[in-house]
Amino acid sequence: GTLDPQKVEENTAAQIVLDLFEGLVWMDGEGQVQPAQAERWEILDGGKRYIFHLRSGLQWSDGQPLTAEDFVLGWQRAVDPKTASPFAGYLAQAHINNAAAIVAGKADVTSLGVKAMDDRTLEVTLEQPVPWFTTMLAWPTLFPVPHHVIAKHGDSWSKPENMVYNGAFVLDQWVVNEKITARKNPKYRDAQHTVLQQVEYLALDNSVTGYNRYRAGEVDLTWVPAQQIPAIEKSLPGELRIIPRLNSEYYNFNLEKPPFNDVRVRRALYLTVDRQLIAQKVLGLRTPATTLTPPEVKGFSATTFDELQKPLSEHVAMAKALLKQAGYDASHPLRFELFYNKYDLHEKTAIALSSEWKKWLGAQVTLRTMEWKTYLDARRAGDFMLSRQSWDATY
Repeated sequence: GTLDPQKVEENTAAQIVLDLFEGLVWMDGEGQVQPAQAERWEILDGGKRYIFHLRSGLQWSDGQPLTAEDFVLGWQRAVDPKTASPFAGYLAQAHINNAAAIVAGKADVTSLGVKAMDDRTLEVTLEQPVPWFTTMLAWPTLFPVPHHVIAKHGDSWSKPENMVYNGAFVLDQWVVNEKITARKNPKYRDAQHTVLQQVEYLALDNSVTGYNRYRAGEVDLTWVPAQQIPAIEKSLPGELRIIPRLNSEYYNFNLEKPPFNDVRVRRALYLTVDRQLIAQKVLGLRTPATTLTPPEVKGFSATTFDELQKPLSEHVAMAKALLKQAGYDASHPLRFELFYNKYDLHEKTAIALSSEWKKWLGAQVTLRTMEWKTYLDARRAGDFMLSRQSWDATY
């Protein structure tokens, strides 16, 4: 993985980046935008131009001044095709001037609609008004980077021995696949209110291990298995917090090769997923997904496709007919590989799905798992048939 704000991809690493770095704003517990590196801002030209005023005395953890140019460089890195940021499109979604053209390789990064008017003033120009623009600024893609360190080390700036930070903590130790240790950053703008002196993030591949270590007093905060929540509420009253997440879990078909280059096969699998079973029995505390957008998104009205409201027996009949048309039956069963990154709940979901598809369609499903980094590499290379994916809302 990486802790480079413009390159971080998965949610767990992003949470650590949010402790090590800080953007113009932060989101409080109520989901409201609060000033962070910027102390105030103005919205001009009908919502198409923003002027951000940085706090005085901002510093990187090495004592070097943090300036508006550090934000300009961070944003330019995000859209620069050479960076290969997984969130390059984020700035295009924000309609920042020329972002889409730069990502497409049709404009120079210097034409991006962000400019340092002086060391403490940042001007951002949008192609159209985006009322929620300030909420997008709390995601790492739009964080600053230290231009003085990048000038010296280039892409190697994000190696632990070279990195500097502007967040509440600085990296102390990184043992790959084991733990990351961070300590309080005395140069942070609000260091007087940073209560913790040190934080240790442990790499755990399942929630049961985390819960057991919590019970043993080895960790202070962890996710817990949903199935154990009733027991935890009884045995550890007051210690459990249930936090809603804007998260969708889904599976990607590889459309480039058989069998999923045939829409009939894809629809057959789609129709025979028991969303209720997986959400509530296998995972627990989840909502069956009828749309990709989570129903908790403010102002979103979820609709359910008519066919998803039909009983499973009808779905199975439709799916079998589709597979038969595609050339699959008992003598020639559908065979494919289900690919997921290593984690206990992902494995339980994969087992449940493969069991359902075998029961209803006679499909022969092979399970394949990898550690997160190699999993991402395999997916980018197209080395999968059906793979797990999830998305947490970034704003």
